[in-house]
Parts: sequence; C-alpha cells; structure tokens
Amino acid sequence: MVSPLEKEAEEIVSGLQGIIPASVDGKQAILQMKKEDSRNWRQMEWIGFWFEHLVTKKLSTQIAVSVGPTFGNTTIDLALSYAWDLKVHPESKPAKPMILNDCQAVDACIAKHGGFGFVVVVGDATYDTTGQFKSWHDELKGGRSAYEEERIARGAPSRRRKVTFTPSRIEAIFFKDAEVIKNGLNDGWLDYFQQGMRNSNGTPRRAKYQIRLHQAPDEIIVARVGL
Repeated sequence: MVSPLEKEAEEIVSGLQGIIPASVDGKQAILQMKKEDSRNWRQMEWIGFWFEHLVTKKLSTQIAVSVGPTFGNTTIDLALSYAWDLKVHPESKPAKPMILNDCQAVDACIAKHGGFGFVVVVGDATYDTTGQFKSWHDELKGGRSAYEEERIARGAPSRRRKVTFTPSRIEAIFFKDAEVIKNGLNDGWLDYFQQGMRNSNGTPRRAKYQIRLHQAPDEIIVARVGL
C-alpha cells in the first residue's frame, strides 16, 4: 500500500516530469529569470535558482503547493502535507556529495513537521572552461559584484560556472526523523559541510548537511522517475 508520504512525493515528481525541459541552456535560463523578475537571476549558481523559479511559475498551477516553513534564515521551498526543498545535482566521476541545507533548519523541520524532504533533479552539466559565460553574466549584471571584487582581492580562485544542464531523473528523498540523520552520519552517506569554516569577514559559517546520493539507502528514497 502506498503511504501518504509516497503519494505526495509521487504527485510532486510526476508534476515536475511534465514541465522540466530535456536540456537547460544557462544563458536562456538566466534571461528568463531576469525577464520574469526573479530576484536570483544574478546568482552564480543559476541552475538551482532556475529550478526554484520554474516550480514557482509552473508546478504551483498544477498542485496546491505553498512556500514551506522558515527556520532562522532558511525558508523551505515547498509545503503540502510535508516540507520539501528543491535541489539540482550534476553527476560527476568520481561522484561528489550534494550540499543540503543548514543543519539547524533541517533538524528543526524534522522535529516540528514530522520530517524533511528533498526533491532532486539529477543530470549532467557542462562547464565554462574559457570564462566566456562568466564574462557574459558579469556584463549582464552591469559588472563584477562587490563579492567578486573581494574574492579577487583575496586571490581566491573563481568557481567554474555551469553552462548547460541535461536532466536525467528526479528523486525525492525524505528524512523522517532524527534517527535517520544519526544513522546517515554514522554510516557515512551523510556528512557535514563547512563545519568549523568562517566567512571572509571572520564570522562562522553555519554547518550544512551533505549527502552522497549514490550511497543513500533505499529507505529514504520515496519517489524516482527517469526523464
């Protein structure tokens, strides 16, 4: 018998299956967000914000989703009966972990709302190897940001920009309680990200969870569909 959780996950995943394009061009996605007044079109990691924008514009017309709860500075993307956050994960070899959310927000959501889910679009990305995409995006934004200028002053390397993304599947994963988090950390498929790290101004960064999606146990995967 399908549980209410699995039914909800299937509803979200099936809805997304009908609206996610076969391929995503970075320039077109950024221009779309800019045209449609998304406040995040300037973001370097455009692909995740494009996905959130797509869901806000299209999925919400099919399913009665609302914005999820807020914990501190973290607002969860979607809420039906359960809370769900949206992620995009480019696969690579060797496989890299996928960064999730602020640990405190995840833990608080699990405690208050009976779990925390992630809807993940997995696929292949191509990257800006020449710097042309970054230059185009900087010009569209009207020049380099203060953050970028500060990075250059520190001599820190610039992260590679994604140029295109080809989705291959959608997975919905769900942490039903604190025990799942504890087991994931003990078994190694769940870990911490930026724990003990500091921002450029010296303030501590909030620790996040990260997951090795290819090692995640079947028990947390509540829906999956190919694209």
